[in-house]
Amino acid sequence: MKLSYLLALISLVVLASCREETKDPAELTLINGGRTYGGELVFSYSEPITELFPLAAAHQHVINVSSQIYETLLNIDPKTLKVTPSIASSFTVNETGDVYTFKIQKGIFFHDDSCFGGKGRELTPEDVKYSLDFACSGNELNDDNNVLVDQIKGASEYKASSKKSFPKGGVSGIKIKGQSVEITLNRPFIGFEALLARKNIVIFAKEAYEKYGKEITHHPIGTGPFKLEKMDQNGLRLVRNDNYWQKDAFGNQLPYLAAVSMKYIREKKNEMLAFRNKEIDMLLDIPADEIENVLGTLQDAVAGKNLKHKVESSYSLSIDYVGFNTAEGVFKSKEVREAFYFAVDPSELIEKYIGGDGYPPYNGFVPEIEGANNTIQIPTSNPEKARKLLAQAGFPNGKDFPATTIYVNGVEGSKNHALMQGFVNVIKRELNVNLTIKLCSLTEREAAINSGEANIWRSGWVADYPSPVTFLDLFYSGSKQSNKFRYNNEVFNSNLQMALVEKDPRKRGFHFIKAQSEIIEDAVVIPLLMNNMLIMVNARVKGITANQLEEVNFKEVFIKEPRDEDDKVE
Repeated sequence: MKLSYLLALISLVVLASCREETKDPAELTLINGGRTYGGELVFSYSEPITELFPLAAAHQHVINVSSQIYETLLNIDPKTLKVTPSIASSFTVNETGDVYTFKIQKGIFFHDDSCFGGKGRELTPEDVKYSLDFACSGNELNDDNNVLVDQIKGASEYKASSKKSFPKGGVSGIKIKGQSVEITLNRPFIGFEALLARKNIVIFAKEAYEKYGKEITHHPIGTGPFKLEKMDQNGLRLVRNDNYWQKDAFGNQLPYLAAVSMKYIREKKNEMLAFRNKEIDMLLDIPADEIENVLGTLQDAVAGKNLKHKVESSYSLSIDYVGFNTAEGVFKSKEVREAFYFAVDPSELIEKYIGGDGYPPYNGFVPEIEGANNTIQIPTSNPEKARKLLAQAGFPNGKDFPATTIYVNGVEGSKNHALMQGFVNVIKRELNVNLTIKLCSLTEREAAINSGEANIWRSGWVADYPSPVTFLDLFYSGSKQSNKFRYNNEVFNSNLQMALVEKDPRKRGFHFIKAQSEIIEDAVVIPLLMNNMLIMVNARVKGITANQLEEVNFKEVFIKEPRDEDDKVE
């Protein structure tokens, strides 16, 4: 179903609906600019969040919550995709491009907590250095250390010596200069500042880690607009940080909301029912063809039974794919991986199994970002070639192909399940190979991949920042933790590294294209689907927008009951 048709349908339904009753108006206080203080926004995820330490979490739903609590040195504006100030008010780069200096803002305070004796203290440049040192360390909670380790001078040595304790002095390439922090790189890295805007490279306090240790995952203490009040298997609740440092354009202190709550609702149908019943205010990742099921019939709308709502949609810098273990098992064979690649037509899977909810990956594995254009030649489906390749690999017509399980994070009937059911059906039809789907959680899937138990799996990736690097780095052999495919290709590695230091955009783009061509040629993954970010919210919720990075920021969200003349899709 096309989005234009959906929006037309939604507009008809919203205009036909009558005014809903005001919900807890006493909780709302009108402030400058027509905003309001107070109210609680409620949303849901299909998997519980039980840990909130960004360096130990790479999943988008965890990052979306932790980014309300913690803040980063810099931000990426999700609308313009440009780097903007945050904890660092500004930065400079030397002429050779290998020394960055970040000026740290004053007047930013950590959340009140017993680790400070009860009252949160002011953030200092020492906190920034401590946090970046931690992000380069060998500490077991630092699951994403290669992002900075490969770039910052002295970080590799620090990582090797900091698995059990933190050596005095920290990373040699990170120094405090008055109210600034200076970072020296091993070599120039074009756009290094964007790395420091990644939502898991956060700034936190030494006292918090010293008090809680590993339990800091349950006691997140940051400088963000919200603080954690509670977290368990049923959900979590964030409350307003009354000492937050930022103000809006009208001079109001942020955030507006009194609280944000997340419920754990595993089944998508139950989540949509909760939205209709006003038990939650927002739906994320809703399949486009399910919107009518959320709204009910047109007769319901005329009778005033439907919730006033609005839909936000944006092209997403994301990819859904099937990944292979290229180092062990049956998919170590390039011919087998190619056979699977050529057997599948993503357009067929999208249209037949998930109702057209997505786009074929015409740009390969890397979405269309600056520096990664669509000049790369993407092989198309060729079942006959696929069968020949499988026979060359020693499995003519699928004979003697070993029993294989494909790991899929999702529940029965979910979009992920439907897409992979189509994938399995096509592989059986074209190659006569039987695959068994194992539905599991994200944590279970990652554990199976890391242990080598999973040799084929369904996964997805959303850009951390607007650069091809955030996608291509997943295949870099030096990234032992992010390279789940166990892929090692020197042509790929060298082109990625050359792209990182190349100042000429045209030449840099050439290296990106060459690197991605190696991934496609080696059939390391099968790109299946590009998405839109689609959000449906109660019309009383203002300030939520969909964006290319699939970020959800509650800092400037507020509650305002709609008037009849305002009841339109935004």
